[in-house]
Amino acid sequence: MMKLLILLLLLVSTAYSNLPRCTDEINAIRSRLANEYSIANMNKLGYNPKLEKKILEKLKSSGGCPDKSVEHEDGFIVGLNIRMWKGFQLHVASNTGSMDIACVETRCKDSGELITSAVLDIGKSPILAGPPGSRCSENRTSDSNGLCSLETSGKSGKYVRKGAAQRVGEAIDRKINSWFGWK
Repeated sequence: MMKLLILLLLLVSTAYSNLPRCTDEINAIRSRLANEYSIANMNKLGYNPKLEKKILEKLKSSGGCPDKSVEHEDGFIVGLNIRMWKGFQLHVASNTGSMDIACVETRCKDSGELITSAVLDIGKSPILAGPPGSRCSENRTSDSNGLCSLETSGKSGKYVRKGAAQRVGEAIDRKINSWFGWK
C-alpha cells in the first residue's frame, strides 16, 4: 500500500512540476495592469501544455537562440526570448480576452543564455473600462486580484478537486511549491 502511495505521489508531482511559474508571473502583470488602468474584463490565463509545441516549432527556426520577438500567428501571440522584456508585456496586457498560455525555458547552445518563450491565444474581447473584474464574461467571475477567472477554477482554471482528492492535491501543491520556491 505504501509503495502504491509513493508511486502515485511521484506521478502526480511529475505532472505538476511541468507547470511553469510563468503563468503566475504573467497573471500578476495582467492583474497589475487591470488595476492600474481600470480594465474591467482582463481574463486570468490558464496553462495549456498543448501550446508548448507552437513555441518549440518557432525555436527550431531560430536555431534555439532567438532574438526578442513577438509574432502573431493563427490566433496566437508567440513571444520568443521574453525574459525581462517589457515589449511582450504590452501584448499580454492588450489581449484581455486571452484564456490560455504555455511557456518553455530552453538554453541557447551558443551563449548558454536561459531563454524563456511564451505563447497565448489572442482574445476576441475588446478592453472594457471599469473596476477590475466588474465586467467578466458569463462563465467567469472576478477573483481577488481583479482578473476574470473560470467559475470552475481551482488553481488551473480547468479542474476542481473535491473531498479527499482536494486535500491530497493541496498537500502536493504545497510540497511542490516549496521545492521550487513558488508561492
